[in-house]
This record gives sequence, structure tokens and C-alpha cells, in this order.
Amino acid sequence: MSVHAPADLHAPAAADPAAAVDAATARATRTVAVTVPDWPLLAALDRHQRRLEAAAGEEDAPAPAPLDLAAVPVILLDQHRVTHAGAAALEAGVRPGMTRRAARAACPEALVLEADREQETALFELVAAAVDTIAAGVDVLRPGVLLMSARGPARHQGGEGRLAERILDAVADLTGWDCAVGIADGPFAALLASGPGRIVHEGRSADYLAPHPIQALRSAPVGPGWGHRGQPSAARPERRLDLAETVDLLQRLGITTLGDLAALPSSAVADRFGPDVATLHLLARGQEPAPPAAHHPTQPLLAETTLETPLVRTDQAAFIARPLAEQLHARLVERGLVCTRLRIVARTEGGEEMERTWRHDGALTVADVVDRIRWQCDGWITRARLGGPATGAITRIGLHPLQLAPAGENAPALWGSAGEATQRASRALARAQGLAGEEAVQVPALVGGRLLADEVALVPWRSEKPARREGPWPGALPRPVPATVFRDPPAVRLEDAAGRPVVVTARGLLSGAPARLLVLAPGAPALQRAGLRAGSGCQVLAHAAPVVLDERWWARDGRRAARLQLVVRGASAEEVAVLALSRAGEWTLEGLYD
Repeated sequence: MSVHAPADLHAPAAADPAAAVDAATARATRTVAVTVPDWPLLAALDRHQRRLEAAAGEEDAPAPAPLDLAAVPVILLDQHRVTHAGAAALEAGVRPGMTRRAARAACPEALVLEADREQETALFELVAAAVDTIAAGVDVLRPGVLLMSARGPARHQGGEGRLAERILDAVADLTGWDCAVGIADGPFAALLASGPGRIVHEGRSADYLAPHPIQALRSAPVGPGWGHRGQPSAARPERRLDLAETVDLLQRLGITTLGDLAALPSSAVADRFGPDVATLHLLARGQEPAPPAAHHPTQPLLAETTLETPLVRTDQAAFIARPLAEQLHARLVERGLVCTRLRIVARTEGGEEMERTWRHDGALTVADVVDRIRWQCDGWITRARLGGPATGAITRIGLHPLQLAPAGENAPALWGSAGEATQRASRALARAQGLAGEEAVQVPALVGGRLLADEVALVPWRSEKPARREGPWPGALPRPVPATVFRDPPAVRLEDAAGRPVVVTARGLLSGAPARLLVLAPGAPALQRAGLRAGSGCQVLAHAAPVVLDERWWARDGRRAARLQLVVRGASAEEVAVLALSRAGEWTLEGLYD
């Protein structure tokens, strides 16, 4: 990937007095943005590839060849929605935002992967470590995006062009992934410049931003921590501004490019839209908001711990993270401060020191710090396990706040990493656990299994996820799976047109064509909403061939079952797709499709 400056940005700026004043008062730091396109998809693909290699190693089979995104359709899902798709999947008609079912209908042969934020964060440490070999002071904005100051590293490397080339080569050589580098005044222009790999000359960021569509504001780094959307407005905490809705509103008003927005008078934007959109107006002009007033205590603030048992596994990090985070939080509270930028430093038994800096939009809470310690330790351990430099066991971990501010001045930032509703829910869940115990609040975690009820396990909120049981699982249901899975499957009866019960024979065939489905006992609310009421008979409109499950057929305790997919008409005359399971001639409902 080449790095160059667009030809129209080489020309000297026009001699405009107003422009000169703006340039003199502009607050924009010369910034380098390093992005890995489609990072969540690459991280999920890497996880899938390593699982295949591990399975091949156990069977002494040759290692599978790496998947080619251009040839093999790959889809990444998050909460049953497509977030990323490979080139082959896009060509087949898959688009971000599609449901799982729509994506599988558009491309049935696609490899479907699930997003894993923690794995994306841990694996991105490889990229951060590669950039660290070229220049220090790398900040992780989010998995897939790094930011750093350009002036010092550019002087050391012999120019900004040479710096960009060295970063591209380092990431490619040390990780095998391609990245993009953009350099401009301010993080917003640098992020947009990283897409085509451009270097925008100093003082020309406004010219570079002007032709970009207004939709580019959706990725704007707003707030003191260059964070994300979701929090209420700092000036009007009772109201919530959504970045996507704001961009849509500007479009409806005829503002189609960043240049159109930048051309509006600052006072008019602030009066009409308020201070939040005024921040976006500032970014569109190639400037950046003033950083928060940093507070420098007379005594350095830090929290450190020496580990009696060296840390060599990821699960160990969860036990040491919370006491260390609470120690730092207590010291900040004593001084009436909050931290928005944190450096995590680890020392190994061999004397090597590793560090990483994390930015955050707003004050870092104890939970935020715990997550970052766990992610970071996981990243360092993963880096060594994936062939990176051997780091040795971690014997000491320290937290060094880099950016502090008085607690009273720290209002919720514009569009933060967690919304107000999410924060309230987290506090409520934490209180419920404190009152009723850890097991009182449970969340689902994928663990793998043949039956739908076995694929997901309930684990305590914020606890370590159980290890996933790798397959293969013969007879497992192909994707997409039902949206509703019953923990206590309701009993049903399947009859043919003559009223005789339909069973699955020893040869895996149906004894008759299903014509009626009868719910025998009161079911879950999901059944009621679908129109499948107790005692009511539903007409079977269509059915698939049964799939026989021979569980532990080699043992005496082995069981035989069969699955059957049906489409029935409920009491509300709506068609409902259900999944039925037969054991010993008795039918139950395993799940409902949406």
C-alpha cells in the first residue's frame, strides 16, 4: 500500500485573512492514524483458522490452507446482525445490517463467524507491538485503530512519508496483516486519510475534509478520549444525541459534505444545534476540541502489585485486576480526581517491561480498568503464544494515570463507549449480585453442543467465560438456529391427517405425513405470542426430513433422538417455523424461529 499526498493539497493556501486567523487559533495536533481495515472480521477469521489448525494437529492431519477473503465468502455477526462481510460475500449480495437469516439466504455457502470483542482486543496487541518497534507513545483508540503523535517519530525516521512506510512494513512483517496509515492535523482528518493512505500537508486538513460526504462524521472521534457514541450530551444530560441521527438531520437540511458544514458560521451552528453539533462543526473545519485541563498532582499517582504467583494464563488476570483497579480508584477519589488516559505497565521475570496506553471518553471506572488490565494481559500472553517474542511470566503490574482532571469538571462526554441506559443497567446488575450473590445475575455464553440447549451455558455476569467445547457435533443443527430456545421444552403431539401419532421409525423415516401439531401443556410466553396455546391444534403447512441423532451409540447409556423442522399456522393465522425433538416416541419443541 502506497502512502502519498493528494495533488490538490500541495498547492499553497490562499491568502485569506479569515483563514489565517482560523489557522492561528486552530487546535489540531499533527497525528498519525494506523487502521487495519475490517479488523473484527480478520480477528474472527484468525480465531477460526487456529481452531482448524488445532483440530488438524490432534488428528495428525495436514494443516488447512489459510482462507482467502476474496475467494471464500465470510460473514461476521454481532447480535444476529451482519457487521462485516468479505469481498466474496459482498459480491453475493450480503450487506452490513442484514439479519443472520437474510445473509444466509443471500449467500448460503458463506462461512459465518461470531464477533468476540475481547479476542479482537487481545489480538490487536500484535499490531500495537509492531508499531511500537517504530515509534513509542502508541495509543489504542479501539481494536483496529491506533493513534500517535507525528512530530517526534517523523523527525526520527526522516520525514512523515518515511514514517508511514516503516509502519506499513513493520505491521506486515511482524503480523502478516495489511494496515493503512494516514497523517494529518487532528485525529479526525488522520482517520479519514488512513483509508486511502494519504499524508495531508500541515494546515491543509480543512481542504482535505471539505469534499468528504457528511456521513464521514459517523466515525468522528469526539470527546476528550476520542471515544464512541452512546452517552448523553455533556451540556444537556437530560437529552441524548445520537451520531447517526444527527448526520441524517444534517443531510435532510441539505448539508451533504463536510465542506458545507464547515462553511456555516460557528455562532449560527451553536445557536441552532447546541454545543454538541458545534463540536462536529469544529472537526469539519480541520480543528479539534481543546483537551481537558490536565491536573498534575504534586506526588505521582500509581498503583502497583507484585505477584507472588507469576501470571502465565489469561484467567489469572481476572483475579488480580479488580483489587489493583480498586486501589487506583480509591487514591483518585481521595484527591477528587478522575482518569481519562491510563498506561498499563507489566514486568516479566526476565526483567523485560511492556506497556500500553488506553484512552477513554470520560472517567475510567473500576470496571473499565479491570477490563483493560484483563485485555492487556491476555494480549501479551496471546502475542507470545502466537509466535511473537517470548515475554516470560508476568511478575509485576502497574497502573500509571497519564491524564487526570478534577472530578467536578468531568461531565459525561458526547457519545461515549457506554450509554446512560447501559451504565444504569450495569449498576443495577452489580447491586443485584452484591445483594443476592454472584449467581443471581447470569448471562449466556456459547460453549458448543449437539442440542440447542447444550450450545449455550449461563454464567455469572462479568465472570470468566467457560471454555468452548469444540466439535464436530454430528447431527448439530445448521445455521441459522432458532431465535428462541426452550430450557424446559414443552411437550407436543404430532398427528397425521387421520389423527394417528407420527413417530420416527428405526430407519429414520416418519411413520406418516404430519398434518397437525397439538401443544399438550401450558407453554412459555414465547409459545403464547406465537399463537401456540395449550390444547390447541395447529395445521402443519410444511416439514423437512427428520435428522436422527445417535448420542453415545457405543455406550449403554446412549440415547437416540430425531429432529424435525416444521412450519405451522398458529391461532392468529400466522405462519410459525418450529423445531421439534423426538425422544422415545415423545415430541417436544426445542425452539422457535423468528
